[in-house]
Order: sequence, then C-alpha cells, then structure tokens
Amino acid sequence: MMGIICNNWDEKMKILLFFLFCLFVAVAGCSYTLRSTEGSKISATQIQEIKLGKTTEADLLRILGPPLKKENKPDGSVLLLYVHRQIKSLTLPGGIVFHGFIEKEEEESFEIVLKEGVVQSYQFLK
Repeated sequence: MMGIICNNWDEKMKILLFFLFCLFVAVAGCSYTLRSTEGSKISATQIQEIKLGKTTEADLLRILGPPLKKENKPDGSVLLLYVHRQIKSLTLPGGIVFHGFIEKEEEESFEIVLKEGVVQSYQFLK
C-alpha cells in the first residue's frame, strides 16, 4: 500500500513540475503590448527649452501643450501638472494578447511651479 501512495505522489509531483516549467516558459517569452496612452511624454529636448526665471506659461503651452491640472496656490504661485500614462497588456508568444488580465501601468508626472507667470522650478515626480 505504501508503494502505491508513493507512486501516486511521484506522478503528481511530475505533473506539477511539468506545469510549472510550462508556465515559466510561457511567461519568460511574454512581452507587453501598448493598450492605451494618456497625455504627452515629456522629452529631454522639451525640458532643455524651459529656462528658470524666463520661460512663461504661454511658452510652456507652446512647448508642452496644455497641462492635465492647473492649481493656484495660496502663496500666489501656480502649479502645472503634466501626466503621461501608459497601460500595457500581457502578450504571449504568437501574439495572443490578454486585455485586462495582467497589465502594466506606467505613469510619469512632471510638475512646474510658476510665480508671476514665469517658471520658478520643475521636477519629475514618482
């Protein structure tokens, strides 16, 4: 009787290991396909055009476009927030795409502070 239990357990372990191996191979060969994007990605070239103490809000609209959010602060400064968001879907070898199953969301935020209509500071946020 003990031999039957061991053999049955060995078979289950072999099946489990085979399943785990197949899962590993499938996931290792996966990539992600861009499903949606929101906002504009801020490039290094665009950032180089921004000059502290000189670039105006009108200049920023020309360089970066409209911000996602504009907030007037109590100290008289204005905060502009630019957000770029991408959602990518898991893609298996052969081009099979899983929408809504395992997705990656990447977000990049860029904040600019204006005082009297001129850029005082800017930074990327995490």
